[in-house]
Amino acid sequence: KSTLGKIIKINVNSKNYKIISKGHRNPQGLFFDVKKDYLLSTEHGPRGGDEINLNLNPNKNIKNFGWPVSSYGEHYSIKDNPQKYSKYPLHKSHKKFGFEEPIKYFVPSIGISEIIKFKDNKYIVSSLKDRSLYSFTINEKFNLENLKRIEIGERIRDIIHNEKEKKIYVFLEDLAGIGLIEYN
Repeated sequence: KSTLGKIIKINVNSKNYKIISKGHRNPQGLFFDVKKDYLLSTEHGPRGGDEINLNLNPNKNIKNFGWPVSSYGEHYSIKDNPQKYSKYPLHKSHKKFGFEEPIKYFVPSIGISEIIKFKDNKYIVSSLKDRSLYSFTINEKFNLENLKRIEIGERIRDIIHNEKEKKIYVFLEDLAGIGLIEYN
């Protein structure tokens, strides 16, 4: 009955909510693609295992993305507490245990943060630890393709797309500044 580890949809008028998905460790970014009717979410994994998840038809089905049973990361304190791994093993397969697989996971962790769409089928995620942006596309079978790393050299807390101006604003944490990417 808890909302911990879940993405919820809130009706701002009635304050009622609906669970959209569960099994999330630490969600960071959300993007609902209205045209494609899917929700993209990013989340921090444990040591490694940051994820990009795709939730197809989010208003129809509650998907479970596996945390704390499945993750491509590892526990932080495994050397200090080996019993933790025997009790909570973090299975590397999600699907084998009845969960949704991420469309992309990062080992080692990139410190994933925000996600945006900037063209018809092109998306960007930002990273804190890796100090980079990652652009990609999603094909007709809902698989992530064409992943490209764009080094920025700063921790990126947030990104915003201004479609009209064809600009992406990049909020840089270390400098407490804003970067600007123009494209055509």
